[in-house]
Amino acid sequence: MFNFGKKQIYPIGVDLGSSYLRMAQLGINGQGPFLVSAGLRAKPESIEPRTPAWQHWAIGAIKDIWHETNFKGKDVITALPSDDLFIDPIKIPRTALDRLSEVALPKVQKRLPFPSAQALLQYIVVEQPEAKGPDADVLVIAAERETVNRYLAIYEKTGLNVAGISIWPMALIQSYSNFFCRRQNERQRIAILLDVGTRHTNVVICRADSLLFARVISIGYADLDNEPMRQRLVAEIDACIRYYEALPGSGVIERLVFLAGIGASVDLCDKIAELAHQMQVAAQVGDVLCAVEMNHGPACMVDRRNSRVDWATAFGLSLYQVK
Repeated sequence: MFNFGKKQIYPIGVDLGSSYLRMAQLGINGQGPFLVSAGLRAKPESIEPRTPAWQHWAIGAIKDIWHETNFKGKDVITALPSDDLFIDPIKIPRTALDRLSEVALPKVQKRLPFPSAQALLQYIVVEQPEAKGPDADVLVIAAERETVNRYLAIYEKTGLNVAGISIWPMALIQSYSNFFCRRQNERQRIAILLDVGTRHTNVVICRADSLLFARVISIGYADLDNEPMRQRLVAEIDACIRYYEALPGSGVIERLVFLAGIGASVDLCDKIAELAHQMQVAAQVGDVLCAVEMNHGPACMVDRRNSRVDWATAFGLSLYQVK
């Protein structure tokens, strides 16, 4: 959580997704969080992600934003986009939790989209307060080593310093916990966070800073022009909720936050509101731009008006080390 007693500038959060590059740097002062500077670039439709042409575009776009904005320092925090991160929930005997790397890999090895020998793996033990029984729920998070090296090479050629690599679920949680979860009673509630991108919808279930579940749904704004696809997205989100609430000892989800800009689709907002009504939980649109003091100078290329562009991941990455 923010320390309002002193001024501090955080690293630059870089959200290099499949359709947009977002760079944002936050700070804190006596009045609260403020946006130091930010910049945005849309990827040309003719360029395919993860190709040499895409790498060349990303390097140039980062350099352009850097020169056009007023960032402080060269430290950046980034995260692999949804397409490049594998997340899978598994069960592990509690007696084997001290041997996670040995026990977990065989359970996901056949589902990995790349050879396990080339995988960088991380394990998050999901602690359910009321859970009983011999097994613990574990999230396996994996990325291909070559992919990570490709992103590191991009930043090396821009002259920026990668101070850390996070994962998109934790970036969303950082935005949620710092901007929309400040009261102590809110931090005890389990919440589902929804982040709709151009081609994907990221789903996170958390309790304050604790990650409980994460999944990528391959439906985004580009697919939501018709009612059947909107209904399918809501059905997929509902399936995530049902999966989580069926876990032994899991609590009840009490809050739904749609992390979106002010220009989010009204039809989609209505569908999400209907889902929240069925769940009998409170729902809100969480626009991170409304949660910070804006810098409206020429060095901040952010237009809040009618924007579908969501800044939750970039803001959360900038807040990576905030306690």
